[in-house]
Parts: sequence; structure tokens; C-alpha cells
Amino acid sequence: MYTEDEKIGFSNAAESLKKYRRAELVDDNSGKSLLDKLYVDLLPGNVVLEKCMRDNTTFLVGRKGTGKSTIFLKLENEYRKRKQFLPCYVDVKTIYESSQAQAINQPYLEEFFDEEKLNKYLISRNFIRSTLKGIYEEIDKQRQSIFGRVANKVRGNGNESIKKQISELLYKIEDNEKLKDVEIPILQQRKNKLNKESRNQEECVENSSANINANIKKIDAGVTNEFKYGDINECKDGNETEYTNILLQVFEIKNIIDEIKSILKKMGITKLVIMLDDVSEIEETAIKLFIDTVVAPLNNWSEEFVKFKVAFYPSRVHYGKIDPGKIDIINLDFYNLYSEFDTNKMEENAIDFTRRLLENRFQYYVGSMDQFFDDKMTMPDVYTMFFRTSMNVPRIMGYLLAYLYQSVIIYGKKITKQDIENASEKYYEDNIDAFFRSSTYCLLSIEEKRNIAQLKKVRDAIVDQAKEIKRQIVKGELTGRLYQKTAPYSSHFHVLQNTEKYLESLELNHFITKCEEKSNRDGKKVNVYCLNYGLAKKNNIIWGRAQGTIYRKYFIERIFNFTSLVLEQIRETKVIKCTNPACGRIFDDSEIPFLTFTRFQCPDCHSKVETYSKVDEEIEHQFQQANKIPLVSKEELDIILELNRRKEFCKARDIAEEIDMESRRIAQICKKLDEDKGIVIRNKRCNPYEYCTSEIGEKYSDVEVS
Repeated sequence: MYTEDEKIGFSNAAESLKKYRRAELVDDNSGKSLLDKLYVDLLPGNVVLEKCMRDNTTFLVGRKGTGKSTIFLKLENEYRKRKQFLPCYVDVKTIYESSQAQAINQPYLEEFFDEEKLNKYLISRNFIRSTLKGIYEEIDKQRQSIFGRVANKVRGNGNESIKKQISELLYKIEDNEKLKDVEIPILQQRKNKLNKESRNQEECVENSSANINANIKKIDAGVTNEFKYGDINECKDGNETEYTNILLQVFEIKNIIDEIKSILKKMGITKLVIMLDDVSEIEETAIKLFIDTVVAPLNNWSEEFVKFKVAFYPSRVHYGKIDPGKIDIINLDFYNLYSEFDTNKMEENAIDFTRRLLENRFQYYVGSMDQFFDDKMTMPDVYTMFFRTSMNVPRIMGYLLAYLYQSVIIYGKKITKQDIENASEKYYEDNIDAFFRSSTYCLLSIEEKRNIAQLKKVRDAIVDQAKEIKRQIVKGELTGRLYQKTAPYSSHFHVLQNTEKYLESLELNHFITKCEEKSNRDGKKVNVYCLNYGLAKKNNIIWGRAQGTIYRKYFIERIFNFTSLVLEQIRETKVIKCTNPACGRIFDDSEIPFLTFTRFQCPDCHSKVETYSKVDEEIEHQFQQANKIPLVSKEELDIILELNRRKEFCKARDIAEEIDMESRRIAQICKKLDEDKGIVIRNKRCNPYEYCTSEIGEKYSDVEVS
């Protein structure tokens, strides 16, 4: 039914949407960028792009796959067309990972830190150093490009002067002896200060004890507004390492800003635009350090010369000392983006983006897309299905198309609604549900395993309740004109807005998606969420709701209020309790600030307070199961699972985009997995090597996590 070119075109359209991070869209024949042809803005008229191009620091906030890196690529393209702008792209995740691996101990630092804090300081120090180095190298790259283009017009030694300045900047951060001269006096001063604070610490805690007890009683009574967090901040643990203040001084950030401005002005540059990708992929403490030490100072002290475009995940945004009022926040997720303009047309506007995106890709690679779909589906039906199964995430659309290519197109068949639903279920199983597999086979801390186990319990409780509501509708136990036995919809639910924090991780990982904010039947503000389409399909839950005005408030009926359900799962999996049997006081989350200050000592009896997890038995079972095969890191598990999906030898570059990792890094890890653990087999007879999993490696995909 399809020509070979049509099949290849379909596959290319799918692969172009699956791309991660800095994966360029290029023409296979000419090697030229296709970004100008294939970029599709989330809003008509390139509104998102135009907002990003403003002379403000901009935070792009969206879940994985929502197009943050593609926007950065387009921004870089546009800025390069403007001679007075210098775009500088920094892959924060890669820099941070390399910083962890390359943090080399400096013996003179051992005087100022214990072993644990020294390691953290070294990583932080190397992270900042590597980031600054990346910025300098990008500036030098642009210097070569600029002077290469205008070589015949440049007089004097301007090029050499700038080259020398950049070299001196690099020397300042790369030469450890140079850093040492600045670092030791700063650390010695800090050490003296901490010793003095330490002597006053016990007195500080004693003086605050009565105040803390009084405020805890106020919380118990529901009066929380009189407690001042400044009281705690004044008596913070004197041994807390102030990495930000130290590193700001060590790297002389203020001087660096002046040097960068001097260099760029000589190059005719009036604005340095630094794009920071994958910031939320690093540890939370590292995010704060990075923003406070590099981003905020460069942004605030450069007199509008430096502006940042920063990619964050929702709930992992850190402003530091940047004035939020001076930042453009652009939300890329479905609800947050489209509700800003017209809440009544959110889905309609989102589907319009789906249509524009798919039509654009297929028009370039194939010519049209309607020929691939069953005649029983209109094209508006097709776009609606792709919106619902992807929630407007381009990368998920790419995966769905790739699955449809493998299951339908290569056999010359046309795609049906059932095919799209099946592809959605497969995507859920392969890419979303695998999140929970990490708690079994990854080298995670007990606390991380507890958090994942808790999320799984919340997800399972939500799914079970949705299935129960469907059963009640079918059995006629729920009466009323809204509930139809022939269409027992139960794919959505709502929670009170102060409960949304417990669902952030499930939403971040695409198990659920926020789709509305409303007032429920009790007049309280709630968030309405929908289940991932593939998750609903896997559990035989019918996704959506009936059409018509009377059904617009269907999912804010009391039966769909899951607030108590979610909170009950949290309570069942975590207890904060005094270890003294005679006391045994139970604390709730609102009292954690006080416990943190008292170093988790009970204010009633001064015994230790600990967090008990009721999922530890499950975790112990996981350890027993995991002991059958070697524990691996998250990076290693991603590679193993992707190789298992391939089921054949493949090169590192073949899976690099799938798991968002550089080919060189994949090769290094595969070597370790082969030589140390026997999990991966390397085919050394070809160059570069090819990889597949061994019998041991295949077992990582056998575990049932659902």
C-alpha cells in the first residue's frame, strides 16, 4: 500500500520528534539545519519564541519532552543572525556529571572540611569551574568565528588581545595554585568564624527552646502565622557549609563579570545570552548552588549585559537572588500554557498545536499524513487522539509514531484508533512505568527507595479507585443522569490544591497530567488531573468524558475527590515519631521546620525523633529480589533497559538519543558493565564497538513493577 519512500518518510518524521536535548534536525544530504523549516511554536504566531527573545532573563518550565531544548536550538539560531548578540549554550547536566567524576582532592582543603563535606565541596568547586570554563570556551569559539568572517577588515591586534584575555580567564580557574592563593584565606576566615559560632550554639538553642515549644503549640492549635523563620535562621547550625559565599569569593565572580564584558565589547557584542539546559536534572542542592553562585550574580551584577534562558522542570525552579518580577516565566505544559489565555478553549488550542506539529513534520518528510490513517477516523479525530495520548508532549508523539511504524506501517496497513491506543499503552509500559523499576535494581539510598515506593502506592490507589468508580457506574450503584453505564468514564479525578505537592513527582514523570482548576461542589479550589492514556488503557479505564454542557463539571463530583485517598497513602507510608517509648509523640509535616532546627530532638523529652517508613518491608523484599543480580546506577539501568528493548547488537550512537546520554559516556559504561559485571556483551570486531545484553542483563526487564 505504501511506497518505500513513504515508509522511510513516516519513520523519519517519528524519529525527528523523538530527539533529545541538542539533537540537531539536519538534512541527510546537505547536512544543513532544518530547524527553520521544522520548528513549530506551541502558540500561533511564534508567541513563545518571541517571548523568549525579549531582553529579559527567561525561565522555560516544562516536563521532559515538552520542547525546551528545541526552543534553545531555535533561539541560538535566531541570535546568531543578530551581530550584537552572543548566544552561549551550557549543558548543565553533562557538566555536573563530569564534575562528579573529575573532582580531584586537594590535600590543603582537608584542614577545613571533614571527609563528607570535603567531597561535596570538591564537586561544587569543580562544577562551578567547569561551568565557567564552558562559557569562556564558547566565547572563544565565537571570537574565532567573528574574526574569521571579518579578517580582512580588522586592524591592529584586537583579535590577539581578546584571545589573550580569554586565556588569562581560563588560567585563573584552571590553575589550582592560582585558586589556592585566594581560597586559603577565605576558608581560614570561615573556620575561625565557625569555631566562634560553635561556642555560642548551645546557648542559642537553650534560649530558643521555650519559643519553639510555644510555636509548636500554636501550630497544634492551628495558629501558624506568628512563627518567624528568621528566628531559626539567626541560630542556624554554625557548621553548615556556606558553599555559595565561599565560591563566589574563590572564583572572584564580580571580576569575572567585568572581564567578560570587556572582552565582548571588543568583539562588538552588547548582550551575552546564556542558555542553561537540563538544570533540573542535577541534585536539588546543586541547583541552588549553581543558581546562587553563577546565574544570580552574572544576571544581577552585569548591568543588563548578561541574560539567561534557563530550562527547569515544574516544582524544581529556584530563583535564588534573582527578582522573580524581572523574569519571564514560560510554562510549556498543557494546562499552565493554554489556561493563561482562554480556559474555555484550552484543549482546542492544544489540539491545534498537535495538528500544526504533525502536519509540518509529515509535509516535509512525506508530503501528507492522512494517507496513513483509517478512513473511519477524520483528521480532527487523529489530532485529538494524539493530543490525548501525549498531552501535547512532542517527544511522546514521536514515540507513538515510532511504535505505529513498527506495528502497522511496515506491514502496509492503515492506522486505526485502536492502534494509537495500543501504542500509548506500550509507551507507558516501556518508558513511564519503568520509573518504578529503578527502586529495585538501582543503587539508591533507602530514603530514595522509600519515596519511590510511596509514589507507587499513591499511583496504585488512584488507579484502583478509578476502576472502582467505573464498576459502580456499570453496576448502577452510582445513579444520576451524569453516570452512563455504556460510557463509565473514570479517567480523571480532583484534589484540593494544598494536596498537589504530593502529586508533583507523578505528574513530572507523566503518570498524570493537570488539566483544570475549578471549584468543587463544596466551593473549594481543586486541581483536576487525568491519568496517562496508556495507564488508563492498561487498566481498562475509559479515558475522557461524555460531550455536552451538563458534563463540563463531571469530574468535580464528590465521587472524584481523591484528596483523602492521596493523604491516606502518605500517612500510611510515613510516621515521624519520638524514639522515647515513654513519650512516643507523633509529628506531622508542618512541624518539620522546628525539628530541623532542634536536630530532630523531641521538644517534650529531648529524645531523638526519627521517620519510620511503613514500606520498609517492601523495600527489604526488593533488596532480596535485587540480590539475584547486581545492583546498578540509574545511568547503567537506562542503558541496560534500552539494550533489552533493542534485542540485538547496536552502537552507542544508536541509543544515545533514546536515553539522553552522550555516545562516549555510553561506551565507557558498557565497558564497565562488560568487564566488571558481565551484564553487557561487546562486539569488538567492529569499529565503533556494538553492544547487547547478556543473559544476566536480560533479567533486568523481567521484573514486574506494575
